Amino acid sequence: DNFSDSVIETIKKTGMDQANLELEITESVLLEKYALINEKLRKLQQNNIDIAIDDFGTGYSSLYRFDELNINTVKIDKSFIDKIPIKKPQQIITGDIIYIAHRYGINIVAEGVESPVQKEYLIKNDCDRIQGNLISKPLCEEEAIKLLRKQSLG
Repeated sequence: DNFSDSVIETIKKTGMDQANLELEITESVLLEKYALINEKLRKLQQNNIDIAIDDFGTGYSSLYRFDELNINTVKIDKSFIDKIPIKKPQQIITGDIIYIAHRYGINIVAEGVESPVQKEYLIKNDCDRIQGNLISKPLCEEEAIKLLRKQSLG
């Protein structure tokens, strides 16, 4: 019940910059108690904490409520990304999801990008960020920092 207050209090105690925090919530959890959880997300957003919906499209997505959601980012589930190289272009809805999210000022992350074909499609459709084995396999903290430093230099 006091999740939002607890997060905000912890940030104040630690002196952490809220801009460095993005909380992820799965679509199915959001829809369990939509009004209550969406209000908690609003409170977090008002304190400059970004909210992402993870695994978007695998729960019960409702475009009807898309404009009401207190979120900053949608993470498109890998199952949509996997279809990019095997479906006909008119059967791929990933670009449509990106377009709709951008209309509401929501950022997009594509999960599970594993091939150059997927990456090209996502770039062509203005996806904001991608993650997956094409970029890097999962890394320990030390290796991730090395990769980020290498990329920022060059």
